[in-house]
Amino acid sequence: MLIKAYPGEDNKNNKKLIKDIINYQKKSPCCSDFPTCTHPILQTDSQLHHHFPEFGSSYFKNLKKYLKDSKSSTNDIEYRVLEFKMWALISLANEKSVTAWHHHAKFKDNTLEISSLLYLTDTKLGTMFDVKYLKIYLKPQLNTWFFWPSDLLHCPETTQINKKTRITIATAIVLK
Repeated sequence: MLIKAYPGEDNKNNKKLIKDIINYQKKSPCCSDFPTCTHPILQTDSQLHHHFPEFGSSYFKNLKKYLKDSKSSTNDIEYRVLEFKMWALISLANEKSVTAWHHHAKFKDNTLEISSLLYLTDTKLGTMFDVKYLKIYLKPQLNTWFFWPSDLLHCPETTQINKKTRITIATAIVLK
């Protein structure tokens, strides 16, 4: 199974949450090189789940479903989290997303590495995946988690200019 979707919880107050995330990014940017970093710069630090616990609980609830659906987990197997990161990526209205093909894999031996994405804003701009000889376009769905193996190359869609601000919540987890 490459990519699997799971509806998240509808956030009744998405507008406030979006405003809070934008403010959080200003206080807790992606890295110490901000704003001269080489990756897309409007990202939060990787500890978003500590400041917005509703994302952490929604994520882990849906990760369990993904593990079960992908046969990576049975009732007999328990995983230990070796590494977990969650951050927000903000693409402003009337700007074209930066093309940055990447993956989140650490390629650690005997581990299971999973990435995910949650569309927090309603957008027509999805995510593109490069799978060997095939390009896959992920159509965005508001408040929906998408999970996939961390070694898949992906990037935000860059064929159009954002008409509205686009905010996604991204994760990378390493399990053993």
